[in-house]
Amino acid sequence: MTARAVKSVTPFDFRADFGPQPEEAAGDVARVSFTGAEIAGLIAQVRAETLADVARVKAETESERLAAAAAELAQALEEIGQVMRLIETSQFHAATEARLRSLIDGAAARIVHGQGDLFAAIGHAPIRKEDRT
Repeated sequence: MTARAVKSVTPFDFRADFGPQPEEAAGDVARVSFTGAEIAGLIAQVRAETLADVARVKAETESERLAAAAAELAQALEEIGQVMRLIETSQFHAATEARLRSLIDGAAARIVHGQGDLFAAIGHAPIRKEDRT
């Protein structure tokens, strides 16, 4: 048996095949850095844009609600007009016809001047004509 002398030993990088593999170091090319003032500016910009979007959506929603209420009021006024035309073509006692006209005129006036319940949802009650100065 012959034996040879070991002249050098090289280290072996032992790692288990089942464990996590080491990640390769990423270059600094993808690194982004911001100063505190830049981050504060970006936060303020995002906040302002978000508030503007929320205000826009709220205004659109309110506009749609008011348009629907206005359409309902227009329909109510049209129906009041139809009732008035029916009263004119019917044969009522003069006192009854006057009373019906008075009731219908009062309802139409409340719808036109008071705008029904348009502002109840947003917490603003309309000012009655008598209370205006």
